[in-house]
Amino acid sequence: MRTRFYNPSKLEISFARAVKDLTQQLETKLDEGERVINTESIHDADNPMVIFKLEDKEGDLHEVVVQIIQRPDSVVK
Repeated sequence: MRTRFYNPSKLEISFARAVKDLTQQLETKLDEGERVINTESIHDADNPMVIFKLEDKEGDLHEVVVQIIQRPDSVVK
């Protein structure tokens, strides 16, 4: 079935939810002393986002944003 709506598409939303659900597994891949403080999902944006709030070894706070972008079917080969 061809995707008709991309802003956001159901696939983008499902993928963003799956990324958020993997937070604990992702945290195990960080260096010792680094951790995920919070995760925020924005599913209703044109391109859904998952925002990870992180703390490094020194206690500094950071954000990493994963934005989900589905290319139109006509672009995918």
